Amino acid sequence: MRAELTVVVIVASVASVALPTLGEAVKPTSAATHLVRLESNRFQPAVTRAVAGDTVRFVNGQGGPHNVEFIADSIAEAQRKTIAGAMTGAKIGRLSSPLLILTEEEYRIVVPAMPEGRYAFLCSPHAASMQGALVVGRR
Repeated sequence: MRAELTVVVIVASVASVALPTLGEAVKPTSAATHLVRLESNRFQPAVTRAVAGDTVRFVNGQGGPHNVEFIADSIAEAQRKTIAGAMTGAKIGRLSSPLLILTEEEYRIVVPAMPEGRYAFLCSPHAASMQGALVVGRR
């Protein structure tokens, strides 16, 4: 009987540490920032994994001008609207950032809440060789 009581006390102690108490706030996970370099006619990295609320910084390197244009034909209309709304500031198209000309010039996008999936993009001036993807997931 004593052994059973000891086990119950240990399990209860572990459970009280693992679970928040009633009224205790659960802290949200903070958003991350992801760096994508536009360098030598490539996105580095070519694939960026992020979740809603994260920021993706596209930073121009050598070989510009460069930009980021999400490929409309590969994205459902509802998500095109969501991405277009998240692409703030100057743009050269509905799903296209401005041309980044200067070294270290950047364009930022905060990943909007949208279905998990792969959202392809390219650099308009170098579309044949400069392609990438934003893979949206969950925390």
